Parts: sequence; structure tokens; C-alpha cells
Amino acid sequence: MRVNGPIQLYPLLRVAASMVLGIFIGYETHGAMPGWGWLSLLVIALVCAVMSWKHDVLQGVLICLTVFFLGGTLVVRRNEKLKQPLPGGAITYRAVVATQPQERGKVVRMDLWLLEGDDAPRKVKASLLKDTVTKRYLQLNVGDGIIATSRMQEPENYYDSHFNYPLYLRCHGFTATTLILPDEWRKAALSLESLSHLDRTILAAMRFRQATLRRYLALGLDDEEMAVAVAMAMGDKTRLTNDLRDIYSISGASHVLALSGLHLGIIYVLLSLILGVKKRGVLREMVVVLGIWCYAVFTGLSPSVTRAAIMITIYAAVGLLRRDRMSLNALALTAIILLACNPLCLYDVGFQMSFMAVFAILVCYKPVSRLVSPEFLQRHRLVKWVWALVVVSCCAQLGTAPLTAYYFGRFSVYFLLTNFVVVPLATAVLYLTAAMLVAALVPSLLPWVAKVLAFVVTVQTAMVRWVSGLPGATVEGIDINRLQLFLVYVVIAALAYVAWRFLRTKKR
Repeated sequence: MRVNGPIQLYPLLRVAASMVLGIFIGYETHGAMPGWGWLSLLVIALVCAVMSWKHDVLQGVLICLTVFFLGGTLVVRRNEKLKQPLPGGAITYRAVVATQPQERGKVVRMDLWLLEGDDAPRKVKASLLKDTVTKRYLQLNVGDGIIATSRMQEPENYYDSHFNYPLYLRCHGFTATTLILPDEWRKAALSLESLSHLDRTILAAMRFRQATLRRYLALGLDDEEMAVAVAMAMGDKTRLTNDLRDIYSISGASHVLALSGLHLGIIYVLLSLILGVKKRGVLREMVVVLGIWCYAVFTGLSPSVTRAAIMITIYAAVGLLRRDRMSLNALALTAIILLACNPLCLYDVGFQMSFMAVFAILVCYKPVSRLVSPEFLQRHRLVKWVWALVVVSCCAQLGTAPLTAYYFGRFSVYFLLTNFVVVPLATAVLYLTAAMLVAALVPSLLPWVAKVLAFVVTVQTAMVRWVSGLPGATVEGIDINRLQLFLVYVVIAALAYVAWRFLRTKKR
């Protein structure tokens, strides 16, 4: 099939770009045009697109314009919903505890789902002031119902911080924050009928996860080993100390502590091995995808896990259609689905970094990997594995380094060395965690599997700590604004294009 250019091969990429631009303009104009205005323009563009069916180019432009207005409509309506006026004073409400309460200094922090109102459940970030006499807060667990009285407040930025905390909360669906005094709450048995089936399923999964964590805590792993293992396998990072977070961040290994595509990709491979790699078919792919989504729900269905699960689902479906699984069209379709469900996730750091990493890999991996002869790599399998890891790591870093510098003011120099350590060990940790679930059926084996898991985690953390202690392990204090971030990506894209043209000419 002849096309006008490479971009014609990826029509969904243009659709996704149009939606992203619409969301960006709709959000950055701060509601200058109301939702009904964006919706009116959307309808007009859609009608014009349908009527121009005889003119391919014009219709293509109008379709992109329709998607642009769709993005603006979605984000403006989402903002209008999240920015509904809050009550002026303290209110009494019924709520369910949506996350396991965590002690932080003088308060206990947790997420609440308010069961009141037409738009229930409303998500609220709550801080419960400790009662050091009765310590009733120790009775609270995820899934418990409470009746409380407190004042709902608009989210505010932390003092002397560049992090946009209100935007972060809106990205994750939170409408307010609140501080609950010790004598202004009590536990209560509440009906969860106002929650959707998905919300109730997530609560049940979170309760099961807490029960699993308690069993793991009884195995005798020390705090550091348990903190890393639980973060990597279950997505619970509450036990990580600031020291652990720092060494993983400095070394460039933070991605193994946050459940993402790496983790779900490893689980996908594990399930594929169990079901048989050579046995392809609809039933097999359905079982694997179901396993992926069960794991996603078990870990709380966080945005990063949801992104990866959708991507793997599309990957499996495209494979059944005998199409290119890892393509820009599949990535664009994932973005379109996520942005349609929650347009504000465009501003989520995890969303940006994961998509830029995958985008860079899809664009750059093939031309860079061909710098080494495929025939040579086929004869040397170990070199092939090492080279593939080098190329993937460098491509992902190329896509995410500007964002890391923008949000965290840091660049990890030894990221490549770190990946050689943490990727194999992270795979071992997830496989051993799965082995622990199986070993639970044979209690005598469980302590032995736990000891092996503890050893692997200890080695991983020791290696990460060593890398973070190397001279010049990180460049700190980077300060760039959004315009500079955009220009950096323009320069990277230009250099990549020049390199691609050079390699293409050289082959001829």
C-alpha cells in the first residue's frame, strides 16, 4: 500500500495528538469557554466532517478538529465537576475508608469515598488527628465505614514547593481535603450500595491485599526488605523510608518501585510461560489478560497499573489480529482510551513519563538496534540480550530524561548500569512473589521462599545503594520551565530525524 509519508501509517497517532492538544488548550484557558461552548463546536465539526465525505483531505482535517473539540469538551466538563462549590462550614457525612490508613507524624492519612450526594462517591484526601489516649485510629482499616464531621477545603500547594498538589489531586479525582479531629468521627456499618460494582470490587481487593501483607509481615523479613518487596509486588510504597526512596531515585531505579509496564510485562511473560508460549489462541490470550486485570485490581487499580493493563490488553488483541503488536497505533489507542475516561490524566507525571518512554522505544529501538549486525547478534545470544537492554534503556531515558529534569530537577548518570542490575532482579522478585502465593498452599515451603526473596531484595538494594554512592551519580539542581522542556524535546526530535536520515543514506 502506498502512503504519502510515514505519518500516514499511524492514523491513531494524529487522533491522539488532536485530543491531547484539545485537552491542553481547554485546561490552560481556565474555562474561558464553558463546556456547552466546546460541545457546540464539537457538534459543528462533526457534522462538517460527515458532510465532507467526498473530500478525503478535508474530511481528515475535520475529523482531527472534531477530536480536538472533544478533548476540550471533556477536560472543561471534568474541571466543572471537580470544582463544584464546597460547603462553607463543617458538615457531617458518611464515608468509607478507601486506602489503608498510614501514620504520618501527628495525623493518620487516608483516602475517603463520601457516600453522600448524587455524584457519590466523592474522593477526599483526609488527615485524622491522632488521639494518643484512646488510640481509636488503630481500629481503622481499608473498607471500614465512618461517620465524621469536618470542613471540606480546596486543595492547596505545599509551602515553598514547586509541586502542583491541587492539580495532582484533580488528576486522581479528588475534590477536597479535610482534617478530622479525634472526637469528630466514629466507625459505623454503612451500606455500600451507592458505590459501583467496580468500586466495591476494588475495596474487596484492597482488603485482601492487606490480609496478604499481614501474612508476609509474619515471615520475619526486616523492614527494608519488606518495604521494597511490597512496593515492587503489590504497589504499596507506604513502608519505604526517605533513604530508600533517595537511593533508588539517584541511581535511576525508581521505576522498579512503582508498579508500571515493566512489572505487568514481566507478569504477562510469566503467565504466557505457564500457559505455553507456543499455544496461541483467543482463549489463551483471554486467560492471560484476565490474569493481568486481576493483578491490577489486587494492587488497587492505580493509574500507572491501569495504563499498563490497557496497553497489554490492546497488545494481546492486536496480536490475535496478526498485526504489529508494538506499534504507535496501539500506543495512541491506549492514550485515547485513558484520556477519554479521565482527560486530566494528561497532567499526571506517571502518564507523561510512561508514554514518552514507550514512544521513544517504539520510534528509536529499531534503527538504533540495527547499528549492530543482526547476523552477529543471532550468533551471540548473550550479546544480543545485553545489546537489547542497552538500546531499550537508552531509548526510554531519551524519552523521559527531560521530564525527570523538569519535575525533579535531577538526571541519573548511571541509569544504564542500574538497569543491568535491577531489571533481572526485579523479574526475580516478582517471580518469587508469585512462588510465595503458591507456597502458601504448602506452609513448610513458605519460609524458604521468603528467605530467597529477602536475599534477592537485599542484593538489589545493596547494588542500588552502591551505584547511588558513585562519584557524580546524579546531576542535581536542574531548573527548566515548560517552554524549555518543549524546546528540549524539539531538539531531541530534530537530532533523531537527522540521525535517521544519515543512517538511511548510509545503508543505500
